[in-house]
Amino acid sequence: MSRRRAGAARRVVVGLDGSSHASRVVAYLARWSGRGRAAVVRVVEPVRVPSVALVPAFMRAAVAGLVQADMAARVRTARREVEAAVARLRRAGWRARGTVRIGVPLPELLRSVREERAGMLALGARGAGGAARLLLGSVADGALKRAPVPVLIVR
Repeated sequence: MSRRRAGAARRVVVGLDGSSHASRVVAYLARWSGRGRAAVVRVVEPVRVPSVALVPAFMRAAVAGLVQADMAARVRTARREVEAAVARLRRAGWRARGTVRIGVPLPELLRSVREERAGMLALGARGAGGAARLLLGSVADGALKRAPVPVLIVR
């Protein structure tokens, strides 16, 4: 393995989603020997405002304010989750840092893998969704299919 690739193998993007499965990923990595760098990423999906074109302006403003407040609360929660994961990994010897992104989870996680030049993506398996995603969850399933690096899935 080349020196550049060996360094990439010790770089991990850890995807969080607020579930207990995601916290298991952090616990699992904290037990690993041969620490490296971890980029802890939490993606918050934007809230889609329903079409309210025929609603009076004061009501549209009220809805927009509620959506904005909800997004701000979700981002604050995500930051706390990321900070806790980063602290746990640092205590275990990892060089860790965290990021909260706004967007669609899978594309944002894959973007993080590219930007970090990571050698692995680590995720929890939620098992949400239809029969095709019964065992893993849509993001974990999509990561297995589309990630340019090995994917560690912890249940």
